[in-house]
Formats: sequence, structure tokens, C-alpha cells
Amino acid sequence: MKPPPPAIPFWPRVLRREQAAAYVGMSPALFVREVETGALPRPIALAGTVKGWVRDDLDAWIDDRRAAQSVEVNTWD
Repeated sequence: MKPPPPAIPFWPRVLRREQAAAYVGMSPALFVREVETGALPRPIALAGTVKGWVRDDLDAWIDDRRAAQSVEVNTWD
């Protein structure tokens, strides 16, 4: 009998830095650099100094990246 497939992780609506980095497939260090340069969305304040990234903002960033790549010129045409 095969073992069950790994469970898909539950991603909360607001992600802390390590979660957000994993969500977009980056190391936490690269994620922070990309946020600092403005390439990725900024976090929101949750409470005091606690910040997090809205999952929908990260999804929109991913969608924008995909759209930008799909409009590139096809050199095979």
C-alpha cells in the first residue's frame, strides 16, 4: 500500500516573514531584500511591531510576474 501524498499546507490569510518567503518560493533573506527594494509587497502592521504579508497581495504579485512573462516576444515566430 502506498503512503498517502503529503498534505497541502494551510496558508493563513496573513503570513509572517518565513511563511511568506516559503509561499513565494524564496529564502527568507532573499524575500527581505526583494521587499526592501520594492519588488515584493510591503507587510502590514498587525499589532505593535508585529508585521505580516497579506496572502492575496502575494498572489497578485505572482500573477503579475506570470502576466509579464507571458507577454514577452516569442523568438520562434
